[in-house]
Amino acid sequence: MKKILVMLTVLALALAALPMTLAEEAASQPEENAVVWTLPETTEITPEQQAIFNKAMEGLVGVDYTPLAFLAEHEGVLCFLCRAQVVYPNAVPYYALVYVTDAGVQNIWDIWLDAHALPKAE
Repeated sequence: MKKILVMLTVLALALAALPMTLAEEAASQPEENAVVWTLPETTEITPEQQAIFNKAMEGLVGVDYTPLAFLAEHEGVLCFLCRAQVVYPNAVPYYALVYVTDAGVQNIWDIWLDAHALPKAE
């Protein structure tokens, strides 16, 4: 549980810095190119967000993704921190950032850093 809290804190700080970096970048580019992610007041997943996540994951096989926190939204793209585990015996779980819309999965970024890996399932 402590590892999850540390990971959420690190990701929250990284995402909090992201808008500042994007704002600096946008200042040097035309306004239409600016990308701004909306950060939630809480990382709790609402029933609506869960429904979008579940719909996007329909038909995805090979890895189970369990959303742990809602991190941000941009133009209908939702970003979730997930616990991921390849579907085979004794697979080591890890974390991933999963980007979804109601149309499906947009992107998945696996976080394979050993320092943040979950303990091996037994």
